[in-house]
Amino acid sequence: MTNTFDKDAKKKLVIAVSGTLCSGKGLVAKILKSRGCDIDTFSSVVKNELYSRRIEITRTNLQDEGNRLRKEFGGQVLAERLLAKYERSTKPLVIDGLRNIGELEYLKKHSNCILIGVDAPLEFRWELTQKRKSEKDLIGYDTFVELDARDKGYNEPLNGQQVGMCLTHADFLIYNDEEFDRLENSKFYKQVIEIYEEILKKR
Repeated sequence: MTNTFDKDAKKKLVIAVSGTLCSGKGLVAKILKSRGCDIDTFSSVVKNELYSRRIEITRTNLQDEGNRLRKEFGGQVLAERLLAKYERSTKPLVIDGLRNIGELEYLKKHSNCILIGVDAPLEFRWELTQKRKSEKDLIGYDTFVELDARDKGYNEPLNGQQVGMCLTHADFLIYNDEEFDRLENSKFYKQVIEIYEEILKKR
């Protein structure tokens, strides 16, 4: 992997976000969108594949399809497609949901990539899924724990889910254990802004 802060100004600034299930990855993207960044997700590529094959969008199906794509086209496939999608944009690109080292290696090589990791206590994350109530969150606690373990890399192949390993490579790590009514007033918000400002200074 390249140095954390690549001094090559010709390379696009990409902020990849990796984290455990329901830890607040999407909130990082939401905050940075308000700062003028382009926003996308690794799962958007996977969802498009599932839509085209008329397969239901569930966490298990997303994990399985992501693994299939990486096995068939290489660990870089999701990152490669997303970077190509935004090659004409001059804005910093935030990509939520990095789950494989192959994706990170590709981004480090082909962009000025910084990785932000997000984690939170298991019970805290479970409670967030119950409040969020998105379609893919309609699962029981035991299933959530199993999916979380798989997401981190338990019993996964090299082309599979590797969030636990990805977090060890994070340039910045946010631990989210705070309940808040207004995002803008939260410690989480302040941390993300401080990290973004540091990235811009060292760019």
